[in-house]
Amino acid sequence: MLLAVSLIGSLVISLPAEAQGATKGQLVSSTQVPGPVPTQYQTEYAAVQDEVQSFSSSVGREPKHPITKFGTELLTANGNIGAGLLSPGAISGVERELDAFEALGIQGVTVDVSFPLLISSTPNSAGYLAFYEQVARQIRQRHMVFSVEENPIFSGTPLTALKISYAGLTLDSYATEERQEAQVIIDQLKPDYLSLLTEPDTYTDTLHLTLDTPDTAVNVVQKELSGLKRGHTQVGAGTGTWSSPGIDQALVRRTSIDYLDVHVYPFGPSAIANLSSDVRAAKAAAKPLVMDETWLNKPTSGEGLGPAGAPENLKVKSYSFWEPLDEQYVSAMARYVRSAGFSYVAFFDGARAFFGYLDWSPALEAASYQSFSAQYNAVVSQNMATLTVSGTGLAIHRTLTKG
Repeated sequence: MLLAVSLIGSLVISLPAEAQGATKGQLVSSTQVPGPVPTQYQTEYAAVQDEVQSFSSSVGREPKHPITKFGTELLTANGNIGAGLLSPGAISGVERELDAFEALGIQGVTVDVSFPLLISSTPNSAGYLAFYEQVARQIRQRHMVFSVEENPIFSGTPLTALKISYAGLTLDSYATEERQEAQVIIDQLKPDYLSLLTEPDTYTDTLHLTLDTPDTAVNVVQKELSGLKRGHTQVGAGTGTWSSPGIDQALVRRTSIDYLDVHVYPFGPSAIANLSSDVRAAKAAAKPLVMDETWLNKPTSGEGLGPAGAPENLKVKSYSFWEPLDEQYVSAMARYVRSAGFSYVAFFDGARAFFGYLDWSPALEAASYQSFSAQYNAVVSQNMATLTVSGTGLAIHRTLTKG
């Protein structure tokens, strides 16, 4: 299965100026009441509800002194925004979003510094680097965990206006260029974590190169690590738990990655079994665990379509009737990753959901991706500015501040 839910961060959120200084205020609970489950979603809702409840009941007790740090995606710095990152006000949006996260208690951010933005042959590479250097400074000033994913630009999809051609790219040339950008990221941005390969199936679909077998994944990661000067940055790789754990097992045994990075979206029995296998494999290899992306998956007809299915997935997961299940998921996953000893976990789509949802309507269901995005971003932007948080936002806040 090819999952594209990790791709939604390419949307731009322009926070209003009044968000400056927002961290001095108090969190406000949203008055929005989750809407009823529409008839056409009731079967999917019941299935996801069963998955969440089953997972929650299986989670063990948390340790007294958990090591896990919790983050979310930094939406305003996603590389798929492209030329928008070069605008004069781009860094202001980053600052305001970080302020809102900080007020919520978020401890880190995952940033998609997309390949090949920082390669010298890419137009405006110097400008992109200058932007990300500012982003890195803002994150460090707030003493947050800084995690970078070096995912490819999703060129040719509604998720980005950038025109990047991967024609002529081979596994060898890709590994070489990915390593070049990784070295720039380490030397200039100095993140805590850098993930070179996160969803081999999504990479395969995007780059038109086969990376989703154990041997090819290992070979590419080995070449990317060869000669890479890591400094104080931990460098990792991994897969989504919808994929066979064989790739992760090969990565921890046959490469020198510093940690195993897993993405968790589906909550069904097979995905949870794969997650358990990944945890065992990492611990057997004495590798730390990072979950750079996780959110509660909602089944859509776009599943399995790669980046092309992401717009529909984004719409569906943003409807307010899912909020009660998202709250349960956040609490259950937080208990799980603490008990399993994960070092860093990013509730990826929480960057929006922590600050609001959209109520389902036939008109919204039929809306274009661009129209839907504009509506949702407006809600999230305003709520970030006023520190108005959803029930899911309150759930993560309680999780991070208890005790």
